[in-house]
Amino acid sequence: MSGAYKNLIVSRPFDGAAVMSFNRPAKLNSWSREVLDELLDFLHSLQGEKNLRAVILRGEGERAFSTGADFRGMFASESDRDNVELSYQVQEDLREIIRLVREAAQVFICECHGYAVGGGFFLAMASDIRLITEDVKFSAPLLKMSMSCGDCGSSWMLPRLIGSGAARDILLTGRYMEAKEAMRLGFASECFAEKSEMDAAALERAKLLASYTPHAIRYSKELLNIIDGVASLDDAIRIENRSQQLVKAINRQLRDGTCC
Repeated sequence: MSGAYKNLIVSRPFDGAAVMSFNRPAKLNSWSREVLDELLDFLHSLQGEKNLRAVILRGEGERAFSTGADFRGMFASESDRDNVELSYQVQEDLREIIRLVREAAQVFICECHGYAVGGGFFLAMASDIRLITEDVKFSAPLLKMSMSCGDCGSSWMLPRLIGSGAARDILLTGRYMEAKEAMRLGFASECFAEKSEMDAAALERAKLLASYTPHAIRYSKELLNIIDGVASLDDAIRIENRSQQLVKAINRQLRDGTCC
């Protein structure tokens, strides 16, 4: 894992866990082209981390987890911003970020405080566990920018997380979803008065996850991702059965010393 980032802070608080913080608080932890490249590098580096079980995502400063793409800082010039190929490549890079989080072998714990807007909101959607503070404000203000409401998979993820009706309201109006609503709709699992309390809770969850075997974490997350696309209970149970047998077989190999 690279440690030479300018816009991210990466640490290893204990074996089996990593913490990545956006470190651009003056810009509300928005993503310039440089931030995007560093984030992609960090996420790609996790693919070879067989013993890493949990990754915590945070934002430095008091005002925001992240406000997503900084469109002025994403392109070298205004003409580049209007260039179809360059603009499309940015969207493909954003798609890759969501894919890497969703398909990672690790459990992602996303800590959201202050503004979690645009890409920050979408990154939270892609994560496995969402913790929030009382001042959090989620929003996807794409229509306000004369854009389509769906980006980075939000039109697929959000309805599955909070239901179609609430998701359509939030995506189509671009309004804020604040802490009470996020908890009521089940978007977040716990809300804290202070950011420091949320940090401590995220580390406790990461410590618990780090106590489990890497293959159990990997195949459990893979199972949940597959189940998202399954239409019937019976099919879901069949997939669960296969996952259970796979993990049991790996456990036997580990005991026998025959597993790599």
